[in-house]
Amino acid sequence: MGSKGIYEQYDKAADLLKFLTSSNVRTSILLSLNESSKNLTGLKQDLNLESSTIIHSTNKLEKRDLIFKNGENYSLSQIGKIFTLKLVNLIKTMDTIKNHEKLWLNHEIDGIPKDLITNLGNLRKSSLIEADSMDIHKPHTNFIQLLEYVKKMKGVSPVYHPDFPEIIKILVSNGTYVQLIVTNPILRILNRGVLTEVYSKKNFELYVTEEHVKEAFTVADDFFSLGLFIVNGIYDYSIDLVSDDKNAIAWGNRLFEYYLKKSKKVN
Repeated sequence: MGSKGIYEQYDKAADLLKFLTSSNVRTSILLSLNESSKNLTGLKQDLNLESSTIIHSTNKLEKRDLIFKNGENYSLSQIGKIFTLKLVNLIKTMDTIKNHEKLWLNHEIDGIPKDLITNLGNLRKSSLIEADSMDIHKPHTNFIQLLEYVKKMKGVSPVYHPDFPEIIKILVSNGTYVQLIVTNPILRILNRGVLTEVYSKKNFELYVTEEHVKEAFTVADDFFSLGLFIVNGIYDYSIDLVSDDKNAIAWGNRLFEYYLKKSKKVN
């Protein structure tokens, strides 16, 4: 769809968008009812607002068919559920961007599929591990520590670190199931190194992709780690996004599956 089509759709939706976002009270009511149906007393307790303020807004939401009243309880309509779920996703995404602005502002994200960008809010419960003057290797050191006890590891890497082959070799030797996707330049380096010793192991799978990969990331059974390229094309070793949240891990698994479908197994 071209930009003209989107603008035309926006013109049709603009009134409802303004209605949903121009009132904190209406937004708060929708978010509260997204958790469960509530009567007026429940909404007052949840939102800490006066009855008159809530009633004024619920009347407007009912006229828009976003909520309905059954007896004393207010509930989201089917349309209201759809809009509120989208609203929740937008709030989570904005919160993620705000909390990790240093990562998203000047780094490449073009390689991440649009559906995952849309669900960027899944990374909300993450931390940025940054290098500083006292420890310029902090992101790398933290990453090594996270790998110490993993049973499964999936990784995509368009970059090479001297410690990389030895780390993989140790993990595979210790019984960790490793799936690794690399670009052709990285594969050529690995074929000359110690990693060739683990190619035949049953718990090691190596893949190569022709994609122009713009992120390096690892998904393990209990964490997700993501590094990005700066917009000038240089990989930024100084900052990693790390999370042990199940939503972030699920997001990372989806990103891995995206690249796996675009890769070939190395025999």
